[in-house]
Amino acid sequence: MANDDTALAGDGIKISWSYAAGHKPPEGYRLAGFRVLVGEAKDELGAVDVVEGTAPRDLEVGNLVVGRNYWAQVEALYLPSEVVMTYDRQDPNQVTTPGLKVAAAEIVGPAQTVGRWYDPALTNVLVGVLLFSIITLVVLYVARRREMYIRPIAGLQAVDDAIGRATEMGRPILYISGLGGTGDVSTIAAMLVLGHLAHKTAPYGNRLVVPAIDSMVMATEREILSQAYLHAGHPEAYNAEDVFYVTDSQFGYATAVAGIMMRERPAVNFFMGYFAAESLVLAETGNMIDSLQIAGTDTDTQIPFFITACDYTLMGEELYAASAYLSRDPILLAQLKAQDIGKVLVGAVLIGGILATLVTTYLWQDGSSLVEQMLGWLKP
Repeated sequence: MANDDTALAGDGIKISWSYAAGHKPPEGYRLAGFRVLVGEAKDELGAVDVVEGTAPRDLEVGNLVVGRNYWAQVEALYLPSEVVMTYDRQDPNQVTTPGLKVAAAEIVGPAQTVGRWYDPALTNVLVGVLLFSIITLVVLYVARRREMYIRPIAGLQAVDDAIGRATEMGRPILYISGLGGTGDVSTIAAMLVLGHLAHKTAPYGNRLVVPAIDSMVMATEREILSQAYLHAGHPEAYNAEDVFYVTDSQFGYATAVAGIMMRERPAVNFFMGYFAAESLVLAETGNMIDSLQIAGTDTDTQIPFFITACDYTLMGEELYAASAYLSRDPILLAQLKAQDIGKVLVGAVLIGGILATLVTTYLWQDGSSLVEQMLGWLKP
């Protein structure tokens, strides 16, 4: 029998065989094993494995082409009673034992390799996804009907003050979106913040200077600024020359930006995104010219330097929440709130698991199997 019941990815089939009633080996011979052949046509069968032993069993054959039909055949291998079977495992066709006799079973098939739509072992993941989706939809429904509370983030509350400072001083705002490319989450978050910042600065005519370390980031930021100024009703405020490519060298970029700071003397510096060893160089240069500095990064090794040298620092996920905080868009707020609720639920499950383990260890030993089953269901 050939089928693909066990092939979740759809690239394998399972072949099962058993003895016919009244089976007996030829006189003077013993059953040494089986050879399994598989092919896409009855006349194209090739050996895929040799199974030693006499017990009927199953064999899973993988690395097949998904969606094709396959035929299978099992050959019984008989050897003289005192002869040991020898063969090349890399090439099951090469069974070189003298005196070998082969009895081929009927070719069976076709069995089509089709992957499953659903893996029962991942039921807990499905339940988690559905639960989180329901939470997100409910929160989105609420967010569209009334204002939702978000914990105040000092660095984002200071954005309006920073814009006012730059306006009063008549000096530009320098915005750095980190060392990452357009595929990095932190860079995407930084570019979203840039869009909101441009929308806020457009009515005041503030100049935004945005040096980029990546050409794709530069092109994306130019488009973001253009759209932000257009939506704010001030398309004339956009200047493509203020968004420019510097170099892809880490410290070459840091040196160039430090030079820009010393020449332009921006009133405000924004450092958002992924940063490495150059973070302290940039932040300390901004300190030397008395700029107001707001930083945000998910690079935990650089957070201490930004905290030391900057006025405000967004740490970790605060950077990801910045876009929702500044825009107050219901969809972004719903995602933010749903993530928080999900984290609370995960934390509650972890605490519950710890307490249940302690109770079954010291107070209720008979319940340990039940707790193990419950915790096992949570494993992916």
